[in-house]
Amino acid sequence: RALEDAGYAGDAMGNRRCGIYVGSCGGDYPKLFGNNPPPQSFWGNAGSVIPARIAYYLNLQGPAVTVDTACSSSLVAIHLACQSLWSGETEMALAGGVFIQSTSEFYLISNRAGMLSPAGHCHSFDERADGFVPGEGVGAVVLKRLQDAMADGDHIYGVIRGSGINQDGTTNGITAPSANSQERLERYVYDTFGIHPEEIQMVEAHGTGTKLGDPIEYQALTKAFRGYTEKEGYCALGSIKSNMGHAAAAAGIAGVIKILQSLKHKQIPPSLHFEQGNANIRFEGSPFYVNTALKEWEAGAEEKRNAAISSFGFSGTNAHLVIGEGPKAQRRHEEKPGYLVVLSANTQEQLRGQAKQLLAYCREEAEADCGNMSYTLFVGRKHLSHRLACVARSRDELIRQLEKWLEKGKGPQVYQSERSANEQREQQALKRYGNQCIEHCRTAEQAGEYLEQLAAVAELYVQGYTLEYGRLFAGGSYSRVPLPTYPFARKKYWVKATEKQQEPEAVSQESRTSFDESGLNRLLDELINETITVEAAVESAKRVLNQIGRPVTRRSL
Repeated sequence: RALEDAGYAGDAMGNRRCGIYVGSCGGDYPKLFGNNPPPQSFWGNAGSVIPARIAYYLNLQGPAVTVDTACSSSLVAIHLACQSLWSGETEMALAGGVFIQSTSEFYLISNRAGMLSPAGHCHSFDERADGFVPGEGVGAVVLKRLQDAMADGDHIYGVIRGSGINQDGTTNGITAPSANSQERLERYVYDTFGIHPEEIQMVEAHGTGTKLGDPIEYQALTKAFRGYTEKEGYCALGSIKSNMGHAAAAAGIAGVIKILQSLKHKQIPPSLHFEQGNANIRFEGSPFYVNTALKEWEAGAEEKRNAAISSFGFSGTNAHLVIGEGPKAQRRHEEKPGYLVVLSANTQEQLRGQAKQLLAYCREEAEADCGNMSYTLFVGRKHLSHRLACVARSRDELIRQLEKWLEKGKGPQVYQSERSANEQREQQALKRYGNQCIEHCRTAEQAGEYLEQLAAVAELYVQGYTLEYGRLFAGGSYSRVPLPTYPFARKKYWVKATEKQQEPEAVSQESRTSFDESGLNRLLDELINETITVEAAVESAKRVLNQIGRPVTRRSL
């Protein structure tokens, strides 16, 4: 979806030096197989195969690397992707992270380690900080060198102005955070890339909501900023962990996406669950304040919006980035009498889904440009067997065409067909004719002639012809625009949970405790996999816990 949003999901991506950098700490999916896993689970669940699988399916030929530095993994992955672009090793990169849990194992282990919040909230920088709440997710961004992105007419959400990583080395303990290392890294990034902290109006903190970690991070940030400025209370501080929990290897990319959305909407979102500051943090006189309400992200006429983000792994590997606003789009294409807007899908239902999404986009985006939509959908998407094409002179006409087709299955200047790969038989004469029509579009002087040639191209497109569609946009200064992504089929592919041995009738106290834990593990797994309702789980848990005299409620589950 990241590649689709960027307009780079088409066939032209094949053979490109596109790197893939994925932050991942591994998963527990193999545990669902029990003692009899299929052979494919050996390589299918290998962390190294995550980026390799993407490269394999898309035929990408840059580096494919899995990064595991614990909670900083995805931000480290983005930094490594930036390095590959700066060195010229790659021309494009896909970077991000994933953290998905299939069983209750992570919850149980992290709770035993005293990491989880008993209150069930992440109170970042608050006096009530008592641990984090686990979160899950997957996210990715498409990266290019700025000058290349501008030359190619790409949509730019933000610019990574600087990035860096370092390691704590010897500290009070291998998992203990280091204020000195964090400060050293932040100052390194600002000095190396010429960034003055007064230019930074927002910091997306690691902010796990712990009594020890939050004050250390706050102290490091304050000391780093104080090396450049004496300004007070000007920089908003927050953590997305208060909103969605701690997504471990995907935590960094979650924060990056938060920053990019903030830049897009020019608003700073609130950090939740903050009432009274941590007693070990001196908020007064520092550059920071914890933002607790949605606010406009103000910037002066000559000022750019910038945000910093940190991720710290319990491995001791730290990452820090500064992200700023992208340049405003300057490209303008020549107006045409009409535009060929195309959609395709694997099924008729998904094609209708595509049409509904594009219709909603056109209604919402008053400035939607049919020329840029046409360009993005032709060069930035794959062209599948079920196809729809509209020859539209304006956004309003495209809206009417899509509405009519969705209602009646047909409409003026709307073309549709569905063909299987086996049915595709291109006639060379028609293919030559289609390419001639494209060339005539480039030279046509009358609007009627242009639309007639474009209609012929539309008819051949829905029949599955592979023409030189890019010639419709040659020399036209078109731009890629973020359009709705593919409506994938919502099917579940899940291994059947292994059957548990039945409970013995008489057990010792020690065995009861053991059974209690295994029984709850099973119930949590079934809840996560949606194979049991909450009500049924509560009743089962009551039967288990009554054996050892412990009450159970919906909240305890």
